[in-house]
Amino acid sequence: MYKKIIAVLAISIAMSEAQAQSSVTLSGIIDGGLSFTNGVGAPDKNQWAYGQANLIVSRLIFSGVEDLGGGAQALFRLESGFLSGSGKMTNSGAPTSQGSYLFDRGAWAGLKKDNLGTLSFGRHYTPFIEVLYHTDASGFENFGSVANTVFQTRTGFNGFQYTWANNSVKYQTPTVYGLSGSVLNSFGGTAGDFQNEREVSAALYYTLGPVSLNAGYIDGNDPTGVTNGTVARAYTVFLAYTGDRFKASLNLQNFKDPATGSNQFYYSAGGRYDITPAFRLVSDYTYLSDRVNNERNGCFFKLGVHYLLSKSTDVYTEAGLSRNNAKGTLGISSTSPTSPGVNQRSIVTGVIHFF
Repeated sequence: MYKKIIAVLAISIAMSEAQAQSSVTLSGIIDGGLSFTNGVGAPDKNQWAYGQANLIVSRLIFSGVEDLGGGAQALFRLESGFLSGSGKMTNSGAPTSQGSYLFDRGAWAGLKKDNLGTLSFGRHYTPFIEVLYHTDASGFENFGSVANTVFQTRTGFNGFQYTWANNSVKYQTPTVYGLSGSVLNSFGGTAGDFQNEREVSAALYYTLGPVSLNAGYIDGNDPTGVTNGTVARAYTVFLAYTGDRFKASLNLQNFKDPATGSNQFYYSAGGRYDITPAFRLVSDYTYLSDRVNNERNGCFFKLGVHYLLSKSTDVYTEAGLSRNNAKGTLGISSTSPTSPGVNQRSIVTGVIHFF
């Protein structure tokens, strides 16, 4: 069941899996359901809501591959997120007053050769975020996973800026003896100022049998362009073991803002277990240690059940809770931090369809 989720999501962010053929493909994901959360803005405030993206953001994906011969290919990918409850575009999390993003989840074109790797140009997923996605055993979901961390840091980047890089050039190596990597540089676009809105990211992957050890890095300057100062710097190290019916992972992440001195460490343990080919359990525990003020420490835990009605339809229910110190704001949903010191309990249920 969960292999279908991974396979379709991989279309969104893995460039190395394109097949050698001349074709254009339309694919996507729709996630809709219900959510209940206690502690939204206040300790006793409850919220029932339609789940626009309980676990996965709904999206349309246009991808193309042209076989150029000799092991070379021309590739492109266009990806647009939308809200299943209203049909509106997600617009990269920005209000429409700041502009409209048709392909907010990626737009790039590139060339690939089997023994040389892939070089592409456009709006990319960052290598840093790809490490989290590829390795997280609990599924890199919007609910109770390491996806929460990038949206709940105390740096000058928001979660969208950690996830995508505009005006970027990206190179991904071929895999040699289980080792591969990628590097990205984002050009700010200001004439005469190479550092303005600059962003760099890199990733390294190593696989030996069932064990994988992956690492990622990202460094970004002020995204407003007002200054050239570095406002976000992060790294992650991921260790995972994949068996026939289970996967387990351990993760360390560090987020800093050199401009303000903020320094946060996240420690995560995730897992999944296939009871049957169609019935899966997922779980995650994440602890936040704020090295500037331990009153901002917190943690969250989640447990989820997935059942695949078909190869394309997944019915799920997941429950989680977050606990915070007096000034902690860690929330169980990736884009919904709490008010300081508030604990959260939440449950989401719904259907994901892949096409």
